[in-house]
Amino acid sequence: MMGILFWYIVRHYLKILVLCLTGLTTIYLVVDFFEKLRKFLRHDAELSSVFMYFFFKTPEVIYTVAPLAVLIASLLAIGLLNKHHEITAMRSCGASILHVTMPLLAVGSLVTVILLEFAAVVVPLANARAEYIRTVEIRHNPQSLSFRTDNLWLRFQTDSIMHVQHVDPEGDTLHQVTLYRMDDHFRLHEFTSSASASFAAGQWVLQQVTQRAIGPRGRIRMTQHPTLPLNLSLTPNDIKTWISLKPEQMTLAQLGTHIEHVRHEGHKTARLLTDYWGRMAYACAAVIMSVLGMSIGLLDIDTHTPGLARNIGKALGIGFVFWAVHFLSIGLGRSGALLPVVAAWITCVMFLIVSLNLFLKVRY
Repeated sequence: MMGILFWYIVRHYLKILVLCLTGLTTIYLVVDFFEKLRKFLRHDAELSSVFMYFFFKTPEVIYTVAPLAVLIASLLAIGLLNKHHEITAMRSCGASILHVTMPLLAVGSLVTVILLEFAAVVVPLANARAEYIRTVEIRHNPQSLSFRTDNLWLRFQTDSIMHVQHVDPEGDTLHQVTLYRMDDHFRLHEFTSSASASFAAGQWVLQQVTQRAIGPRGRIRMTQHPTLPLNLSLTPNDIKTWISLKPEQMTLAQLGTHIEHVRHEGHKTARLLTDYWGRMAYACAAVIMSVLGMSIGLLDIDTHTPGLARNIGKALGIGFVFWAVHFLSIGLGRSGALLPVVAAWITCVMFLIVSLNLFLKVRY
């Protein structure tokens, strides 16, 4: 009997959760669309590119609103069961509080596992693709051939490809630069190697340059220069954008590797570590919200006609407080005011303590 009860509550909860998640995601995307509509029109963006941009932004939206959706669904699920006297029937049949709440907790845990996968792989890859569509297809900026601090490939002008072995985090120094210039038939006719390139006085300058020009019969003519100007229109800020140092466009594995690389070079890692732990902490918020939602719902167990609108209002208020506190602590962690692990998890720990405290107050 308890197995039947478990799956009955799971189905009941999942229907409400899918409805809440779909509604919140749709509202978020519609608001974001109208906010960006003017920019799309300014760049004469094609409808297909706009559609694909929001398609690849959807995983991030789902990841963002999922904890709130779980909270609202938990409140509504308990409220509806209470409204139809089903909890009273369960209690009269000997079901304990664990039998009623375990299905909600199981679904919340499953959502957390899915969100962890989203945070680790799905959202970063989708964000990178959405950024490509926004930059290249909508804004018509030149295309970067890779998005890494090591082994960066970049196409510039109409006949040149540049390879950079490594880029400094500030984007103002390029190490081991090689330029490949093509003719009209896309055949290599010149390649230039340089120890480094630095940005000074608004211009890129190559150091320790060796040029090799390929003649019509395959003969190579080599010249060397101590310095040589590089006709590259990108600024260091553009380079930082190309190499995609934004943590939200890296998988957790890539971000971890990047943190070790930055630490090895002696740079600060507080911002990156905060984002690394923050992803996992935010995913775990789903199971915490399920505990909080069902605890608040069970505290109203004696109210047989609970106001569903009131419960939704409670959930929105709690969700706003969670987001405000979480992103405030993340900001403090990025600035170095808090330890990254503390900044990432402190909000979840606080809400977990509140949730468990409310759950222990449930009496029946």
